[in-house]
Amino acid sequence: MDLTVISTYRCNSHCSTCNIWQNPTRPADEISLETLEKIPDGIDNLNISGGEPTTRADLMEMVDILRPKARILEISSNGTYPQRLEAIVKKYPEIKIRFSLEGTAEVSDAIRGEKNGFETKVAGLRRLKELGGCDLGFAATIQDSNSKSKK
Repeated sequence: MDLTVISTYRCNSHCSTCNIWQNPTRPADEISLETLEKIPDGIDNLNISGGEPTTRADLMEMVDILRPKARILEISSNGTYPQRLEAIVKKYPEIKIRFSLEGTAEVSDAIRGEKNGFETKVAGLRRLKELGGCDLGFAATIQDSNSKSKK
């Protein structure tokens, strides 16, 4: 069984494909650590997603609770705060981390409404690899603005 935990609806990107950043949650209204503790063991792939999970001050505590419950624990991040994942990678080098990247620097930054997002993400994954991360990569949302259709 696979499970996705929506950790927050806060996000610092302004993606053209998602308007979640226009309706952020208040931290007090987000899923609690107590609720996460109730998730049963035996999950195949458990994905911590959002919004942007790295906006949560208690992300490490979330990982501490959820890591033993899943064969694979994944964090899906926009990648703009890679330094907030460093302690997690040091403690759990096997954790799967994916940063959103939609193409070249120009294309990705335009789609995601970010300035220097591409460079931040590439440098961030390199840093996480230096720290011992071993399941790191990028995820893309394919759309008209980053794909070329052949007719």
